[in-house]
Amino acid sequence: MISNPYVFLGVSGSRDRTKLSFVGIPFDSTSSFRGGSRFAPINIRQASQSLETYSFRSASSLEDNPPVDEGDVSVVHGSAEATLRNVSAVSEELLRFRKVGFIGGDHIVTYGVVEGLVKALGKTPCVLVFDAHLDFRTDYLGFRYSHACVTRRVNELVGGSNVMVIGFRAVDSKELREAREARLNMINAYELTKMTLREVSGKVGDFLSTCENTYISFDMDVLDPAYAPGVATPEPEGLQPTFTIDLLTRVADERLAGFDLVEVNPLVDVGNVTSFLAAKILVELFTKLTTTPFKQPVR
Repeated sequence: MISNPYVFLGVSGSRDRTKLSFVGIPFDSTSSFRGGSRFAPINIRQASQSLETYSFRSASSLEDNPPVDEGDVSVVHGSAEATLRNVSAVSEELLRFRKVGFIGGDHIVTYGVVEGLVKALGKTPCVLVFDAHLDFRTDYLGFRYSHACVTRRVNELVGGSNVMVIGFRAVDSKELREAREARLNMINAYELTKMTLREVSGKVGDFLSTCENTYISFDMDVLDPAYAPGVATPEPEGLQPTFTIDLLTRVADERLAGFDLVEVNPLVDVGNVTSFLAAKILVELFTKLTTTPFKQPVR
């Protein structure tokens, strides 16, 4: 880990008072279209310092008990393998004792986090992925550890029946066929337009009903580019923020071991609106977690 001159919300919390942590992963070497998400952790930290911390959803505030900003994982630019080893080690250590929000970076960092989580738990978690893309390629241009392959790699760690992808709308026919063969749980963006929040929450709840531990991976490109233009690979016809945050906070409960938020690209953003929205999502998730009991992993 390395320190950062900025901290989330402008002040790092007390390790004795909170079990919540913020960790940056400034890595984007596998981005296949628009590089720059390595700058997301510092930009989201800066954006967060202008936001209020009260959540009407949770009727609570982070003002007196913000998460601990642990700094950034030491990444190796150009080497996904070396970076993922570092991410896995940090994840395994922190997730034994804390609930952590990991901020990327491109989406492949999720693989390292989930690998560390599996080691910390000693058992298989359920993984809920919000993404515009299915990311189920075997490899991308001959490389297995690409952001275009992250769901496939996570599937290999925990099994397809323990993965659900929500909001995707960019996929090729081979990916979709192989995801179905792997028994991935899926709700695409077009199905979501025909469902109420209650219906979607119920379907996700059914998926999570047998899960002892859960993890959420949130790719910002799941949101429509009208709301989140500053992402690495934007895809039209995405989700609306309020609906999505409502869904996130409904499914985040005491079983949630941690989460990540990835693929914000400040270099192509418009007025930093994507970083502000990302910071708002983090405030809502962290606040929800302050109101839920802490369930320490037991091996």
